[in-house]
Amino acid sequence: MLFAPFQIPSTGAEETKSDLAAADMVTFFGDFNYRLFGISYDEARDFISQRSFDWLRERDQLRAEMKVGKVFQGMREALITFPPTYKFERNRSGLGGYDSGEKKRIPAWCDRVIYRDTQSSPFSESNLQCPVVSSVIMYEACMDVTESDHKPVRCKFHATIAHVDKSVRRQELGKIVRSNEKILSIFEDLRLVPETTVSTNNIVLQSQDTVILTITNNSTTSKAIFNILCAGQAMVKDEGEDSDYNPRGSFGLPRWLEVSPAAGIIHPEGSVDVKVHHEDFHSLEEHVDGIPQNWWCEDTRDKEAILMVNIRGSCSTTLTSHSIKVRHCFSARVCLLENRPTNLTKNLGGSRRYPTDITRNGSTRSKTEDSVKRGKSR
Repeated sequence: MLFAPFQIPSTGAEETKSDLAAADMVTFFGDFNYRLFGISYDEARDFISQRSFDWLRERDQLRAEMKVGKVFQGMREALITFPPTYKFERNRSGLGGYDSGEKKRIPAWCDRVIYRDTQSSPFSESNLQCPVVSSVIMYEACMDVTESDHKPVRCKFHATIAHVDKSVRRQELGKIVRSNEKILSIFEDLRLVPETTVSTNNIVLQSQDTVILTITNNSTTSKAIFNILCAGQAMVKDEGEDSDYNPRGSFGLPRWLEVSPAAGIIHPEGSVDVKVHHEDFHSLEEHVDGIPQNWWCEDTRDKEAILMVNIRGSCSTTLTSHSIKVRHCFSARVCLLENRPTNLTKNLGGSRRYPTDITRNGSTRSKTEDSVKRGKSR
C-alpha cells in the first residue's frame, strides 16, 4: 500500500525524491521469510504452547535487523501477539499442526506487515507538516486457515490525514495576491481588453442588401478576438412605439440575416470588414423563432435585430461589447431614405453598402464578386 505524497514536491536544487521516499504512508506485507535464531525446534514449540511470545520475539531475525537499522529503515511493526505462522502441515488445524516431518523446521513469524507514516514521534498529531498519523487497531494471524503451510496475517490501520481548510486557503491566497506586485500585474494583464471601434451602431438593409461593418483594433500591442451574436429580434411597430425584442436563447442569427465573418482575430492597429447581408426566405411554418409567420408579416413588415459584437484579448478573462441595430426595411419609408443619401450616410455612420440588381420577377441578387471587391477597396 502506498499513499501519494500530500506535500507539494520541492522545485529547488535538491535531488528529486523517489515515489517511495516521497510518500506519506508506505506499507509492506507478505512472506518475508525471516526466522527465529538461537533456539531449537523443541524449545520453540514449548514457548508457543505456553504462549510466551515475549521471549520468542527477542529471537526474531526481522526484529533484530530493523533494530540496528540494517533493513526497512524508519519503518515499524505492531506488537506481535499471535503464534508463529510457519511452518504448518496442510489441512491440520491448531498449534499441533506445526511441521513434524523429518526436517522439523523451527516455527517462525515469516508473514509480516510493516509500515511507516509521517509522524516523527509516537505522540505526533496530524497537521500539514505531519499529514498522515496512523495506528494499528488489529494485527492477527488467521489460524483457522489450513490450505497452506503459512497462516495468513491481517492488519487494520486507523489513519488520520490532514486536509486544507479551503476557506482559510482562499483567504491566504487573497493576501498573497494583494501583496505581490508581480501577481497583481499578471491579473491586470488578464483583465486587459483591447480598445476597439465599430463603423456604425445602426444598419439599414433592403432586400438582398449587403452593408460592410468595419471593426477596428486601436491597440498597438494586443490582438483583439471578436465574435458576433444576436441578442434578439423584433417586428418593427408603428412610429413612436417601442419594439418588443424576443431574446434568442441559442444566440443564432435570424434566417433573414447573414453575418460573415462572425468571429475572428484582429491584429494590433488592424481592422476587419464584416458583411451584414439580408437574405430573402419564405417559411411555411406558422412560427419561426417565436414570431407568427405568414406571407404578409414575413415579406412586408420591417424587422430589426440586435447584434452584439463581443471583444476580448488573447488572454483576457473579461470582454467588452458593441451593440449594433440592424433593420430590414420593406416599407416606403426606405425609399425616402434612399432618396436622401446624406441622411443614409448619417444613419449608417460611415458603413459601406453594396448595391443590388433588381430582376423582372421582383427578386434581387447581389452584384458580382468583382463589384464586392471594389466596394471593399473604397
